[in-house]
Amino acid sequence: MRDHPFDEVLNLEQDYYDEGYRQGFADGKVAGQSEGRTLGLEKGFEKFRETGRLHGKSLIWANQLLLPPKILNHSSEEVAQDCRNDSSINSTTASSLLKPLSKSKRVTRHLIALHALVESETLSIQNTEEAVSDFDERLKKASIKSKLIESLIENNNLKSDTNETSPVISESLYDSKMQMKIESSSP
Repeated sequence: MRDHPFDEVLNLEQDYYDEGYRQGFADGKVAGQSEGRTLGLEKGFEKFRETGRLHGKSLIWANQLLLPPKILNHSSEEVAQDCRNDSSINSTTASSLLKPLSKSKRVTRHLIALHALVESETLSIQNTEEAVSDFDERLKKASIKSKLIESLIENNNLKSDTNETSPVISESLYDSKMQMKIESSSP
């Protein structure tokens, strides 16, 4: 059979559709890889930032457990005044103004577990399904441990000293609770 003389004109719409589909598919493949890489970097950064925040909290709490007993004998205001008067004291020493944590086996046990969960040397940075799910699971467990430790510390502070509370700890617990509320309410 002979080709109809108007076949080219009659199939013009389908030809343009097919050509557009092929071009769009090729462009989408390139753009998808680029956008996927960007999204992966953003999500990876967010996860590692949260891990770093939790790691920092665990280090601060661990240092609060190990504060020397002489700080316990002075009020926070006396220690702060001594820090201001002594020029050899730097900001790291001034950070010891945080009220020491009471030696609780539960807090210590959970703190060790939290630190082990967010220790950067043990976190995998590979982009495999197993490594990503392990990382997400550890981050979720660490977040739960952090909230548990905060509530234990808050309860211990209320039990040990109802009248004398450190404003620094109160503010940090308040800030972290507000941060959790803000994060949980965001879409």
